[in-house]
Amino acid sequence: LLMQVRGESLNAASSLIAFCTPEPALQAHVAKFQHQLVRLMSLLYCSALQRVALLADEALEVIDTQGLDTESLCFLVQSE
Repeated sequence: LLMQVRGESLNAASSLIAFCTPEPALQAHVAKFQHQLVRLMSLLYCSALQRVALLADEALEVIDTQGLDTESLCFLVQSE
């Protein structure tokens, strides 16, 4: 099940990145979107693993939270 979730999330992220515009004038926005997407997918997968983990310490690593606002991060922490 976890491998299927991992595969589905990878396919979703890959599709979203593939459909980004190649327009040279928008490359800064595209790069920001792609980096944000990868960070969000990392958080999503981490959250899914924490739901099913049977570990005493469920602190799993994510890529990083750069670019995410403080309010959103606080919501994620409190949503357990």
